[in-house]
Amino acid sequence: MNHEMTEGAAVRMPYADEPDQQTAEPRRFYRLRAPHIDKASVPVTVRVTPDADLYIAVGAGRRRMYLTPAEAWALWRCLSEAVASTGEPPEWIRVHVNPTTR
Repeated sequence: MNHEMTEGAAVRMPYADEPDQQTAEPRRFYRLRAPHIDKASVPVTVRVTPDADLYIAVGAGRRRMYLTPAEAWALWRCLSEAVASTGEPPEWIRVHVNPTTR
């Protein structure tokens, strides 16, 4: 299998969903709950606001971060490689994450 990327070519990464239709509300939230050993689950949220940094929240504590779109792409790329090196994705992650307005 050839993994070379041609400059300017659109590439669909593994496990990527098709782009969502834009909602009437410009701000969108993408949420997923991750299983946790000691708790029921841990919420993970990414807020996307046009012309603003992305806001990432993990859990209910202080794990919050703003990222520029370029930083978010770099983080996504590094995370995708790092997490892929740990083994096959679990079944609970194989879902479509629909954006919400709240």
